[in-house]
Amino acid sequence: MPWQMQYVAASQTLVVVPSGRVSDYEVKQLTGEAIAVLKENQAKRVLGDCRGIQSAPSLAAVYWLVQDYAHCGVPTETRIALVHSPKRHAVEIAQFYETVCLNRHYDARIFESIKAAETWLGSVQTA
Repeated sequence: MPWQMQYVAASQTLVVVPSGRVSDYEVKQLTGEAIAVLKENQAKRVLGDCRGIQSAPSLAAVYWLVQDYAHCGVPTETRIALVHSPKRHAVEIAQFYETVCLNRHYDARIFESIKAAETWLGSVQTA
């Protein structure tokens, strides 16, 4: 799975764009890199553009990734906007991700458009 990652200083947002097939191992690698960039920039906003994903990670991988956020030092003030692929399975995985995040006190929302995700991310100032 190739991915692009860019920190946008003006909005204090990490933009992550994975594409292709996403294995459980690769999503763990991507998450580790994203957390490192967040810490380096003391950022608390993430925009995940997952529209180009052809296959999603397993539910178990998604669950354990979010479970590890606290252990990796991700602040619960972090806002995560995930723009999902229109494929049914991708929507289900995105909904599960949102639920797991909310259950762990992370403010995550899923969206069908980049514009809606950006609007939500910018709606509240983070410290």
